[in-house]
Amino acid sequence: MKTLEEANIFGKTVLVRIGADVPMSKTAPSKITDDSRLRVLLPTLQYLINRKCRIVLCAHLGRPGGKVDRDYTLRPVYLRLSALLKRPIIFAPTLFSEKTRTSVESLGDGELLGLENLRFDPGEERNSRTFARKLAEYGEVFVNEAFNVAHHEGASFVAITEFLPSYAGLQFEKEVSIMRQLVRHPARPFVVVVGGVKIDDKLPVLKYLAQHADKILIGGGVANTFLAALGKDVGSSVVDTDYFEHARTIFRRSKGKIVLPVDYVTKNGAILDIGHDTTMLFLKHLKTAQTIFWNGSLGKAEEEEYAVGSEVVAHFIADSAATTIIGGGNTVEIFSRLKLLGDLTFASTGGGATLKLLSGERLPGLVALD
Repeated sequence: MKTLEEANIFGKTVLVRIGADVPMSKTAPSKITDDSRLRVLLPTLQYLINRKCRIVLCAHLGRPGGKVDRDYTLRPVYLRLSALLKRPIIFAPTLFSEKTRTSVESLGDGELLGLENLRFDPGEERNSRTFARKLAEYGEVFVNEAFNVAHHEGASFVAITEFLPSYAGLQFEKEVSIMRQLVRHPARPFVVVVGGVKIDDKLPVLKYLAQHADKILIGGGVANTFLAALGKDVGSSVVDTDYFEHARTIFRRSKGKIVLPVDYVTKNGAILDIGHDTTMLFLKHLKTAQTIFWNGSLGKAEEEEYAVGSEVVAHFIADSAATTIIGGGNTVEIFSRLKLLGDLTFASTGGGATLKLLSGERLPGLVALD
């Protein structure tokens, strides 16, 4: 992987793919509820500014389906990033137009321009070389600072590398380095906390961790599927019956490493949070850990009454002397809301990308930088 420190970028126009898919308020569509993904961009952007680069930012927000949808405009994202960076960011409301091209060509040293949502064009998600070639005309060098989408294929971070000298940003480089270290040489005991709703994207990493972690504490919808697969009554809880056999196999092969909830907080027969006894059981295992990795909330944490288990565990991990690493948007949101991010060793911007890297899968966005 080629890194930013290796790049000859002084005074050049640099196209930067950023991770700007931040959570937005459901009641106020233009309000950002957590700007953690934007804050981690600041070191790379300041690095480029200090080297008199002209910076063109590109990103996506949500799933507009390859067409223009103003509910997914990046304008409020650039406004927040501009405030964090304490520098103006020119907004280009169209991806490819004469006005946008002129705005890019008019940039001065250290100035920034932000392109509109890349997913307004179907070429982005198709990893179109034609789309990437047009995008590449906005820069002399490409920098990938969007680790959170590295497990996908997109024109703005895979195909683009065919047309420009390409490098990993400072945060991207850190993400890869720390996750590889976590896989290869964790201090032990190595305790993993896994939650969230869907089990399908967690299965590969659970299969890997069943052989390499010392304990795996499972909550959320993922735990519901395990419990149901093992014959426990989970009432009307969300489960994924397609993965029952996989869950039974992983549980059996873990040889006692997997710890499932022993009590729950329920409503109308559905499990919505881990119970007090489960919380205490999880803390017991976390107390001895030397390395902790957590991905996915342990309940329906977006609702305050069902965030108790996740919040108690978050406070405990923040106070731990262990190496503490978290990944995944909703996990980061919990720590951000509690103002605990600064107490962690590292907070990954990736959810699926982090899990796939941990499970040994090749990430298209990472391979493209090799």
